[in-house]
Amino acid sequence: MVSKTILVIEDEEFISNSIVKALKKEGYGVVTTSDYNTSINVIDGAQIDLVVSDVMLPFAGGIDIVEHIKNSPKLSHIPILLVTGMDKDILFSSKIPADAIISKPFDMLQLVALVNANIIKAAVSVD
Repeated sequence: MVSKTILVIEDEEFISNSIVKALKKEGYGVVTTSDYNTSINVIDGAQIDLVVSDVMLPFAGGIDIVEHIKNSPKLSHIPILLVTGMDKDILFSSKIPADAIISKPFDMLQLVALVNANIIKAAVSVD
């Protein structure tokens, strides 16, 4: 099986490193960015299979990344998991077209399970 590539967008280095370690342990290829502008360049220029993004980022937020991906016919198939430390984001989750939202602090096993489930779901919907 070809390794899937996950883009992790997180400006807190410790959290980013923890997510990367867990995803690599699962066999995923991982690309990391820490701000909106760099993330959009990677999304538009690379083969990304899933995005894990913090909601609060420099320049613009994870919700802006969701809108960029979901409004592009070329990218709209990419699953997006949002990570947030803000409880109010959960309240508005029904208005955000992300595939999942997880609150900080989170259990890394829960995040990996969400990634795995969304990778499988995306593969099934493409076939």
